[in-house]
Amino acid sequence: MPSSPSRNRAKGYRAERELVYYLRQRGWRAWRIPTSASSSETLPDVVAVKDADLAAFEVKYRTRVDGKAVARVSKEQIDKLSRFLDAFTLYNRHAIVALRVRGKWVFKPVSGDGIKVSDDDKDGWSP
Repeated sequence: MPSSPSRNRAKGYRAERELVYYLRQRGWRAWRIPTSASSSETLPDVVAVKDADLAAFEVKYRTRVDGKAVARVSKEQIDKLSRFLDAFTLYNRHAIVALRVRGKWVFKPVSGDGIKVSDDDKDGWSP
């Protein structure tokens, strides 16, 4: 039986808070930005700063289905990350999809079109 939208949303919020904690444990200053998914604001789920690096995250939480966990990120979501980062020209900017699955994080840098991230992808970014 599929999960309810409110339960999925709660899992997503929890994953965002876990990412903030994960990044802070690694020396980043990190914040969760609570916004509605349908918001027209160009805000990421989580933003983090360390030294001259600024990272904006689209956070996805998945469970394994048929042995694999996959999250799709639309071009519109990627564009929001890019527009947010465009305001911070003094930083080395990183647009990242963070996938949380079974206690593990997978980080994938993004640009351009929508992408698919799975739990067996290699990390393309490290905090």
